Amino acid sequence: MCSLLFVEAFGQLIRDESLEGVVSDEEDLYSVFRARAQLMGWSTTKARRRPLLWQINEAELTAGSDESRVGWVQVGLEVGDVEPTMVQSAPVLPVLGYRYAPLGVHRRAVEPALILGALVQCFDDALRRFGVVELYGFQVAASGLESSAQSWLNDLGGTLNWFNTTLKGQADAVIAFDQEFLGGHTEAELFARLPRRNKGSFEFGPVVAVPEQYSVKAGVETPICSISPAQSGLGLSVSLPEWTASAAAWVLAMVVDAARAIAPDVSNFAVRITRVG
Repeated sequence: MCSLLFVEAFGQLIRDESLEGVVSDEEDLYSVFRARAQLMGWSTTKARRRPLLWQINEAELTAGSDESRVGWVQVGLEVGDVEPTMVQSAPVLPVLGYRYAPLGVHRRAVEPALILGALVQCFDDALRRFGVVELYGFQVAASGLESSAQSWLNDLGGTLNWFNTTLKGQADAVIAFDQEFLGGHTEAELFARLPRRNKGSFEFGPVVAVPEQYSVKAGVETPICSISPAQSGLGLSVSLPEWTASAAAWVLAMVVDAARAIAPDVSNFAVRITRVG
């Protein structure tokens, strides 16, 4: 089972007259996203070097063919260190990383919370090469994740200096997730973990009802067979110092990290952040 992240962007992409003849028809979102990731050292396509954070699988622009979705990308997470794997005292079959691993070992999948900042920013950068983009939401669907209860709070907290220079421009958003995200735990339990994580100008809570238009939804390309909004219809509100891809990704990473801490065995889930107001 492969560990994947499928990220969608919602909003508008406008190719105005000033961009006509500038954007090459020879490039698509896949090629541009791949190049941006390689340029920044987040991923690579060279045969003798494995990706650092992810391996790109697919990407597609959907602006013009989808009412609100601008595009999507799918990446593989099995690019970590090689480690031995034993199941019932027998070695498992090799798992496809950047190349096949020897029998009895596999590549550890990178935790979503550690790469969402770079992944969503890379996605946003790539989209903006094709026109004027106004985004109001991102949805992340994860599938095939390995069990993990380790928290990456210190790593995430160490990036907050990037946002500390923002004095104005506060944005409000709502976080929605599917039935699997909390593994049977409640929104209140998730919220109870997040107040300790309030940092700088980010503030989580309270628990709120999620309007239908902000709920998680499954697209035809989503690797998870079915996505159903949380039965409670509840989610979390959040205040951000700015509405940018980096800020939205930081919130998603924090929420995923908290959920993974209380439900470490959940392998498939979807979570969405949408700007409100």
